[in-house]
Amino acid sequence: MLDQMQRISKRADLERALEVAQPHLKPIVRAIRDHNVRMLFVPQMAGAFRLPKGGDRGAITIIGDDMDRVDRPEGFHMPSVRRSIRSANWLAVVSCEPIPKVYEAAALLCATTRGNALIVETRPEQEIQWVKLIQKLAPGRPLCIATVEGTPC
Repeated sequence: MLDQMQRISKRADLERALEVAQPHLKPIVRAIRDHNVRMLFVPQMAGAFRLPKGGDRGAITIIGDDMDRVDRPEGFHMPSVRRSIRSANWLAVVSCEPIPKVYEAAALLCATTRGNALIVETRPEQEIQWVKLIQKLAPGRPLCIATVEGTPC
C-alpha cells in the first residue's frame, strides 16, 4: 500500500511539474512520468555526480553550463563528465535557445530503448570544447549540435 501511495504522490508531483515546465522540458517530464525514465540535472559547481541507480531504465543527464558564466568542461568534475559521456547512447550540445525537438529526441530514446542521453547546455564560445570532448570520449555515437546560426563548428 505504501509503495502505491508513493507512486501516486510522485505522479501528482510530475503532473504539477508538467504544468509549469518550460516547453523544451515537457517531453522529459512526460518520459519520467510515463516511462519511468531517470533524470539528472548537473548545475555549475555541482562537484562529483553519478546517475542514480536504476537498472534497465533510461536516463537523461543535463549539464547546465550556460548561466551567467561558462565553466567549460574543465569547470565540472571531470571524472563524472567523462563517465556521463561514455555511458550516453545519444548526445547533444545546445549552445542556442533550447530547441524542444532536441529534448524530445532525448526523451524518446530513453523511453523506447532504455538507453542514456546527455544534453550539454552551454554558450556558443564553449560549444567547440564540449563537442571535441564528446567526440574524443564517444567517437561515432550520435551527436546533435544545436547552435546559434552562423556559429562556426
